[in-house]
Amino acid sequence: MKRRKFATAAAFLAALLVAALAAASVSAATSSSKSVKAAGKGWSVKPGQYKDSKGANVQSHLVGTGQFKSTQGHQLSFIGKDLKGAGKDKVLKSGILNNAKQSSLHIPPAKLHHGNAPSSQSVGSAAAVFVPHAHSLPIQSKSYTAQAKGLNAFDQESTSGYSLTPPDNALAEGNGFVFQAVNNQFRIYDTNFGHITNTEPMEQFWAPAILATGYCNVSDPKAHYDNVTRKWYVTQVAYGPPGCAPGSAVFIAVSTTSDPLSIYNIYVLDTSFDGLVCTADGCIADQPLLGMNRNALFISTNSFDWDTGVFNGAQMYIIDSTALAAGFVFPQLVYIPIGSFVETPEGFNDCGGDILPDTSGIPFQPFCWYSIQPGTTPQFAFATDRGGTEFSLSALDFFGSVDNRIALWSFTNTVSISSIFPIIYFNYAIAGTESYGFPFTDTPFFSPYAEQPSSGNTPLCDFFIGPFCEPGPIANNDDRMNEVKSIKPPNGATHNWGGVNSDALVADPIGHLHRRSVIAYFDIKPTAWFGPFVVGAAVYTPTAQGYVANWNNDVVFPAIGVGNVCNLSCGDAGAMVYSLTGNDHFPSVAVSKVSDYSSPAAINVVLAGQDVLDDFAWYFFGNPRFGDYSAAVGDGHNLYLAAEYIQYPSCDDATFVFDPSCGGTRGEFTNWGTGLVKLNA
Repeated sequence: MKRRKFATAAAFLAALLVAALAAASVSAATSSSKSVKAAGKGWSVKPGQYKDSKGANVQSHLVGTGQFKSTQGHQLSFIGKDLKGAGKDKVLKSGILNNAKQSSLHIPPAKLHHGNAPSSQSVGSAAAVFVPHAHSLPIQSKSYTAQAKGLNAFDQESTSGYSLTPPDNALAEGNGFVFQAVNNQFRIYDTNFGHITNTEPMEQFWAPAILATGYCNVSDPKAHYDNVTRKWYVTQVAYGPPGCAPGSAVFIAVSTTSDPLSIYNIYVLDTSFDGLVCTADGCIADQPLLGMNRNALFISTNSFDWDTGVFNGAQMYIIDSTALAAGFVFPQLVYIPIGSFVETPEGFNDCGGDILPDTSGIPFQPFCWYSIQPGTTPQFAFATDRGGTEFSLSALDFFGSVDNRIALWSFTNTVSISSIFPIIYFNYAIAGTESYGFPFTDTPFFSPYAEQPSSGNTPLCDFFIGPFCEPGPIANNDDRMNEVKSIKPPNGATHNWGGVNSDALVADPIGHLHRRSVIAYFDIKPTAWFGPFVVGAAVYTPTAQGYVANWNNDVVFPAIGVGNVCNLSCGDAGAMVYSLTGNDHFPSVAVSKVSDYSSPAAINVVLAGQDVLDDFAWYFFGNPRFGDYSAAVGDGHNLYLAAEYIQYPSCDDATFVFDPSCGGTRGEFTNWGTGLVKLNA
């Protein structure tokens, strides 16, 4: 999501005063309605009830078929001594320049407020809470059922011919297969991570959708295997500028059988004008998030106007999964522009910048829903009450500050999505939680950057910047909600597990406090309902939340995999995967057990990093990108996890000049890799 600058405290107070007197207007095209019709304690929505900013219905439609095919990989034509010449320009145009837009599209801080002591359970605004304190966990090495190297930067360059950063993990498992997609490449494995296919580019798979839309850039993959329809679901955002058709879409692929190598039906969900403010080049549906219950596929996006950068907030799409699985040309779809139409708990709605005035020089929308993360469910542990319920979680840190609230969203009556006249009810409730905050750390930059060891090989940096180049930091973008797992036990309320990046004060062995990047995690349940609307939420048990932290290292980008329903009822939830990096650890894949009834005991390093991140985003753009999300999935017996790390040590400068792949172990412009872990649920 795009970074937004923030106003001064005085300017913000003035903005609140102005907002209390009158609402500012926008000059761009807007939707026909500015409010949702309340129904009891929530809202109801039907297909076609909300239009895009041009007044058109939002729909998805079938455009063709595709198939993941295993073909022979090819070696890059490395340019050796001519690295600074035409070869470099070619890579810049095909990879880095495309990704420069992608690199800017991530949720930002809006305003900074930090205190000195933790606050816990009172539900309130960010102004009432402070930077949390977290206990330092020991770091140890550990092996599980299986662990393996996943896709890496060399795979991206050798299959697609360009460099792309950061790696965004998508992971799905079912019917004896594991599917991994990272950026614009995929690979299919058996359940012990043996290769079934070679690495393949996503562009050839999406060819029918690319031809139908003219959008030539794709990113942010997601994947899921659904046990109800026994089909594979894959999504990516596609966009045009610069150089291609204006606008954006979410591409959706649904397999025709339970085999991931079967034919897929490919759909286009046009998102070009989904948002309050979408000007000439349309809006981009940034970072589509995927969820699924028994009845429907849920896709949540963050909408940005391409030309002005105006943030339109979260958009939710609910699509009939039975129709998708059957290959219907126009599956039933319910569109909810949550960001534009639902006020935040503070009583404001500034999505599109139409209430609080712009005082920062660029569009600034402090009160605006963002990153509403729908849940996926292992096995058949769906919430089928109230006509089928899908839960989502979202963070409430609208100012890039500190907060102690999580929003639990419910979407009910989802079984009606397959009927002639469907109606979906939705609402949110606020759960009081432990404090979490925008991950500012005690790096030399005091910024949302995690640390790296000061020693390491940086041949790319040495070549472009000069010898004795110091490794840069690692971005820890924001404290938005990461993956959510929803599980309904036989008795009791639905568990909703999620985690966020946070900062915290962590004490070393002699009691000195260090500001580190940590992970805050939660298990949230609904506690009260008003008809089909959730009106109460809370942490599942007093200990069903906590932190993963270390005083000398940072942890970033969690994903939680959950076990079977019986284990959950007994309090043994599952495992969290994330990346560990810091003063004495290269970027590594780490795992911690999480539970409703006990705190994590250790940071278990499963795949140890072999070098520092040596990445063009820092050297060329001053933006030290890292993977925006990890991935986790469970099948009731095993958990499958994926996160970013550095797989191989980089070669020396002399070798790099003649072979920038360092023998096929890194990309020419970056050296990220991903790791895969399997453990018993």
